[in-house]
Amino acid sequence: MRLTRKMVVAKARDLVKQDGLDALTTRRLGEWLGVKGPALYRHFANKQEIIDALGRTFFVGPAEPSADDTWQDWLEQRAHSTRREILSCRDGARIVAMARPNLAGGGHLDRLLEPLTKAGFDATEALLASHIIGRLVIGWTLSEQEHGGQIPPASANIDPEAGFAFAVKCVIAGLEMRLIAKKMSAPRT
Repeated sequence: MRLTRKMVVAKARDLVKQDGLDALTTRRLGEWLGVKGPALYRHFANKQEIIDALGRTFFVGPAEPSADDTWQDWLEQRAHSTRREILSCRDGARIVAMARPNLAGGGHLDRLLEPLTKAGFDATEALLASHIIGRLVIGWTLSEQEHGGQIPPASANIDPEAGFAFAVKCVIAGLEMRLIAKKMSAPRT
């Protein structure tokens, strides 16, 4: 069986799910794959590159809105699906926080931002909106995973899912207000 990048990333995720991120080493991953560590270097130069690739596996959800979805619905769905995916893996939030983003190539970034630019955000605003939602998801899930699913006493009456939904809706409402203000201040033709 020929080793592929996809196989390495899948096995790395399995290892992290079972033993945690601190257990992820190239030597240990090689053992899990039944290969010597150097075989991994054909696909990844170092552990950070493995973490980068692993981090990208958590960003799921619709790449673009369905015909019935608004940009707000789409952004909310992406936030919730990404949160669920991150929480499905032990240390998922740490992985995503450590991973260096790589949206280059294949027009991926353009496709990701297109619903926002179609709504009226310029390219910079769309990128910033995407970063804001992404950082909310990462920060929220880091807090959830670092506390082992336990809610701090001051927040004990707040359901984590409901709290996250509220935070996402607040960010989207702020983006929506910004877009409305931008459209209202645009010169009329």
